[in-house]
Parts: sequence; structure tokens; C-alpha cells
Amino acid sequence: MNKRLATTFAILLLCVFVVNSSTVSAANGLKKIDAYFKNIKIYVNGKQQTTDLEPFIYGNVTYVPIRLIATALNKNVYWDQATNSVKINDKEQTTIDDVTNLQNQLTLKENQLNQLRYENAVLRTKISDLEKELSDSKRYSGKDAAKDLRAYLKDEYSRWNRMDFKFDVEGDEDDLELTIKIDLDKYNSRWEDTKTGDIEDWLEDIYDYVEDKYPDANFSGTIEDTYKNKTLVKFWESRGKIKIEFKDSKSSSDFYDLEDSLNDKYGRKLDKYNKRFGDLRADIKVKGNDRNETIDITIEVDTSKYKTEWKDVRETRYAEDWLEDIAIYAQEEYDDYVIYGEVQNEKGKTMTTFEMSSSGKIKFDWDYSY
Repeated sequence: MNKRLATTFAILLLCVFVVNSSTVSAANGLKKIDAYFKNIKIYVNGKQQTTDLEPFIYGNVTYVPIRLIATALNKNVYWDQATNSVKINDKEQTTIDDVTNLQNQLTLKENQLNQLRYENAVLRTKISDLEKELSDSKRYSGKDAAKDLRAYLKDEYSRWNRMDFKFDVEGDEDDLELTIKIDLDKYNSRWEDTKTGDIEDWLEDIYDYVEDKYPDANFSGTIEDTYKNKTLVKFWESRGKIKIEFKDSKSSSDFYDLEDSLNDKYGRKLDKYNKRFGDLRADIKVKGNDRNETIDITIEVDTSKYKTEWKDVRETRYAEDWLEDIAIYAQEEYDDYVIYGEVQNEKGKTMTTFEMSSSGKIKFDWDYSY
């Protein structure tokens, strides 16, 4: 502290002592003084300081409020009642590091705020989707199952694959019969151009909805040509799956007996080929086309459940013997048909494909991209 500053603080402390001792003192009582007020102004570094307490002169000494001067000199000042003292301390200096830390904290808070805003937007989207699902659920989940199913199909499938359909539904939650109507006088060419597999997938989507909403319902139905009053397709539920039979020229055979036989013979107890199969089970699905004399076989293996077993047998002669037996059995049931097959995991990813020509020659293509 320089000499001038020391002198200033000495004056200030003296001011406090005089004022306090001359105004209120329990030990010495009151003392009258003659003070002069001359509208004294206080400047610090050329800037005038304002105060409610006017400075005065006593005994050739100018007295000013100590808090005014301490604040102007960037000091902390407070009265200590216990010691009857005025205490003046330096203020803590803010360093560059302090500023940098505060800026970093501000940036962190801004990032956290942006993250919360993003999460809030995501949650709002999810809430909106759930509200829509709830609305749809209420719309199609009344006591009249037939009416609700008709309303759902009308909204979703009145126009499918560039063809117009109408839907009649009879029954209740325990028994639902669906009639799908199409006018082939208007859509005959479009209907003939539609692949059998696409129609099967469409009906399976409808069945999945019925199974989800009305799990106890016995579900069946037909697709009818209103122009010739003719049944084009029959479908019904069997063992938790939808069975589909085409009555027109698109396909004339029923391949479901073959599907059931393949599941019974080659869907389980596969350790007869090799103990590496363990308890592995497969779900076998069959689609066929008499017109093209082809059979498509899809074999689903749940690798989330049988991961080790499948890893041990894939691309082995034991697995190929198993798949070849499936193809041979199908070809024995349908002479001269070409057999196409694939093995999929539970996510629908192809793990291998195989093909047996009408002459009985088979080839495999193993795929590890899944």
C-alpha cells in the first residue's frame, strides 16, 4: 500500500472513530462538536461520487463516509458489532482463468439445454404417435367386431394395388367371416397381372390385424368377383396361420398338406442328422404355383434362440443333407416341379438359398451377410 493510500485510510479510520465516539458511546456518553458543511464533493479518479451523507470539516480535518471511499477504491467494508470495528478487505480479483471457466460452464449449460430441447421434441413426437395409436385403437375396438373390422378395411384397403374393393364382415369377436368384393369386369387385367404372392401377403396382413385385435376369433373368408358372381380365393385360419386357396387360374393346388408334412418331418428332431443340431427347430412355409410348376419353401430358424446350433451346422454336409431331404420330399409330392428354398433368421434375413431342378439336381448358396 503506497503512502498516499495509507494516509487516506488513516483519515477514514479516524473519521469512524470520531464520529462513533462523538455520537453514540455507552462508556463516554455524548460529545458536542462544531462541524462545518461546505457542500464538499468527492472525486475518485476524476469521477464524482454521490452519497446521502454529506461530508463535513471538523478540526481542520475533512470527514467522509467510509463506505463511500472503500467502495470507490474497490474494497469490501463492513461493521463488526462484536468488536465495535470497521473492517476493510480487498475484493477477490477475477482472473482470466475464472472467466474461461465461467464461459466453459455457460457453454456446457447451453449444450445441456439444447439436448433437453431435442429430447423434448422426440418425446413430443412419441406422444403424438401414441395418441394416434390410441385414437385408432378406440376407433376400431368397439363391441361390434364385425363393424370395426369393416371400418378398418374400408379405411386401409378400399384401394389396393390400383384396384377398388368392398368389404362385408359378419360375426363377432369369436367368429368373423370376411367377404372381399372386386368387379373383374373393370379390373380383370389388373387382377391377372397381380402376383399370387402379393395377394397372399395382403391377406396375411389382414389376418395379422384380426389376430392382434381379436385373438379368439375363428377367421375365414373369400374374395368374390361381383361381375360373374364367382369365388376367386378362399382363406381360413388353421393352427395359428392363414391358409389361402386360389380358385381361379392363378393357382389350383393346395400346398398346405405339403407344408404340414414338411414341418412334421423336418421341422424338429434334427439331431438325427447330427448331434450338433441339438434342439434346433424350424418353421417351414410353402407357396406353390401350378401354372409355373414351382414350389417356394421358406425355412425360418430363430438364431436368437438357436445361435450356437446354427453356427455349428451352417455350411456343413449335415445341414445340406437336411435341406436336400426337404427339397426331395417336395419334389416327390409334385413331380417335375422346380423347388426354390431359403433359410431365414427371425428377422427375415436370408442365411442360405437352395434350388432343386426338375431333374433332381440341387445347389446351395450360403450367405453370411445377415
